[in-house]
Amino acid sequence: MKKSSCGVILTLLLAVLCLSCQKDEPVSPHTLIAPPDPIVIGLWKVGKIEYKVCRKGSCSVTNYSGNTKDYFEFRTDSAFLSYKTAADYRQLETFKADYYMPGSFTLTQGFWTAQYLVKEYKVEKLVLECSYMGSDPYAVFTDTYYLYR
Repeated sequence: MKKSSCGVILTLLLAVLCLSCQKDEPVSPHTLIAPPDPIVIGLWKVGKIEYKVCRKGSCSVTNYSGNTKDYFEFRTDSAFLSYKTAADYRQLETFKADYYMPGSFTLTQGFWTAQYLVKEYKVEKLVLECSYMGSDPYAVFTDTYYLYR
């Protein structure tokens, strides 16, 4: 019994010595965050939104043609989408925006999160594409936004 106690104590002592020899990495007081992609920041008018739904290999597409009051506004930490609904009232959606990856960004609204890819950019034109899954596990939704300044 005395030999097994000494073995346990020796093992613990050895483990403590090994762990105490490791160097700690310095802790940075600031997390580095990539700045927002300047090409998307600002107010963009909605020219068209293409809604595509694919279920089990079959896809359907519907289009929304923007009107003069429709816009997508991107700020450094948020985004706003304003458009007219089928019931003819103005809808304003608010998102948290993260611009960590070049050529794309993430918008979050409650529990919903989606990655938006910049498919085309010109000074006066921006095309964004977003694919996500909804409550139907067999459906993939792809929204394409055609925006202009």
